[in-house]
Parts: sequence; C-alpha cells; structure tokens
Amino acid sequence: MRNTVEQYGVRFLLHFTQASNISSIFQHGIVPISQLQSRNMAYNWNDAYRLDGCHNASCFSIEVPNYKMFYKYRYENPQLDWVVLGIRKEILWEKDCAFCIENAASTAITQTSIESRKGVQAFRRLYDEVPNKPTRQILKLHSATPTNPQAEVLVFGNVEPTYIFSVCFENTIISEKYKQYVPSSVNVEIQKWLYEPRHDYEHWR
Repeated sequence: MRNTVEQYGVRFLLHFTQASNISSIFQHGIVPISQLQSRNMAYNWNDAYRLDGCHNASCFSIEVPNYKMFYKYRYENPQLDWVVLGIRKEILWEKDCAFCIENAASTAITQTSIESRKGVQAFRRLYDEVPNKPTRQILKLHSATPTNPQAEVLVFGNVEPTYIFSVCFENTIISEKYKQYVPSSVNVEIQKWLYEPRHDYEHWR
C-alpha cells in the first residue's frame, strides 16, 4: 500500500470537524462514534445518522475536503466554528482503511461489502475515470486527488493525535479562539481554500 500511495503522490489526508472538538481530539484522538458512546465521552457530531453504517470508523478525504458535505454542515449550522485537520498519509498503510469512490453513505457504496473496499486495488479505484464525466485530464486533477470530490476513506478504530500535523482554520478570528488547544508541535494555519469548492465543482452538481 505504501508504494502505491507514494506512486500517486499523496501528501496528506483531511478531516473536518467542529472546532469545539479540538481539545478532546488532542487528548483522545479522532474516535469513532461507537467508541465515543461506549466510553461515555462528550462530543459534537456532524452526522447524527451515519447512513454509511460504519459507526466504528471515521471519515477522511485525500488532499481535498468533501466540500459538498462540508458546505452542507456549515450551511445547516451557521453558528458553529469549524476546523480542518491535516492528517499524515502514513495512516493509509498503518491503519485499517476502506476506500469509497463516492460518498460512503451513497446506495452504490453501502451495497458493496467493506472488505471489497479495502486494499491496493480499492485504493486505485479512487482514481478511475467516472462515466459521463470529463476525464481526469480535462478536469485538471492532481495525480493525488481522487476523481469524485465526495470520495472518502473510512479509517476504523482510533486515530491517535500523532497523525495530526496541522490544524487549519478559515480565518484568524476563529484561529485565535481555538489555537490554545493545539499542541505546540502541530501547525496552526489559515487555509481558506479548504473551505471552498474544488476547482471542478461545476461538473459535479
């Protein structure tokens, strides 16, 4: 897996969450809902329904956030502050991962087995051409960017804080409110592009 990930030039993964979760995340890691509930841990969730059925996994994106979902949550909850965490690529071969070529809650994905979404071939499918869409070349996608902007990586079990190398806010105002909860070893950045649609969004409406 490591060789394949590096072949595609993947540099990092991303995980968005409510900024109020930062303190807990750096204490306990990114913990899936099933563990949060069994350990009676307080948390603020994005998706109360988890239609993907994977309560024992957390959702990540490769290189670019799932902007459709991210926008939806922010639009529905304008009073909340958000953060995007930069995650080390090593997670892809050091953790138990399943690769979803589109939104993990979509019917096409939930009807396929978890096991068939694991391994090198499943990872490679993230980069296949999508029927009835322009080619990756026409879309000007970086080699590391999955074809479908809603492609997701499900990571099973706990993701330790050591995998987080960056905490990215939309603006300085929000950064100032939460940077105190970020360890000094982790970068705090303003990365507005993470809060915007992918450049080819017109083709995915």
